[in-house]
Amino acid sequence: MFGFIKGYIDYIKEGLVCIDTGNVGYLVNISDKTYAELLNETNEVKLYTYTNVREDDISIFGFLTLDELEFYKMLINVNSIGPKSGLSLLSFYTVGELANLIANSDAKAIAKTPGVGNKSAEKIIIDLKDKIANFEQTEVERSSSSLDKEMIAECLEALISLGFKKKEAENAISKVKNANDVSDLLSKALQYFDK
Repeated sequence: MFGFIKGYIDYIKEGLVCIDTGNVGYLVNISDKTYAELLNETNEVKLYTYTNVREDDISIFGFLTLDELEFYKMLINVNSIGPKSGLSLLSFYTVGELANLIANSDAKAIAKTPGVGNKSAEKIIIDLKDKIANFEQTEVERSSSSLDKEMIAECLEALISLGFKKKEAENAISKVKNANDVSDLLSKALQYFDK
């Protein structure tokens, strides 16, 4: 229905953004990762969209990249994965991380996603294992983009104790590509609050 929506953010809250395209404000469902990226955005934004039409509802789902949109469409084509579950998966993992989990048949990790059980995780692996080669992370991407989860949790706790809101802190941490330890990550994340 819509290929993309481009405009300014009228308002944003967890899971939803209203994009003002001039005379119309479009309500777009977004992942937690997209929310963190857009939270402090004041420039024009562009979201690639998927429109879900049901008898009683028309919902738009928005993504920052075409890769994310394409991966989302593959996910929701899996039986038992609906539009909300697909978005939940992309809130919990990046496209590259999820592709790697599917390639490695790691149903246990996939099932950690809220709203996705073991059976659905196994179905995702069966249906998509042969289709995700283009989305997998290379070793270089993995080492440069994946910060240790424990390190992230400690840094998040430290930022919150300094008085920052959880979403602000998550947004700052998400912009740091690599760090040697918690203090390095904290130092780099703090730089994004000055900008």
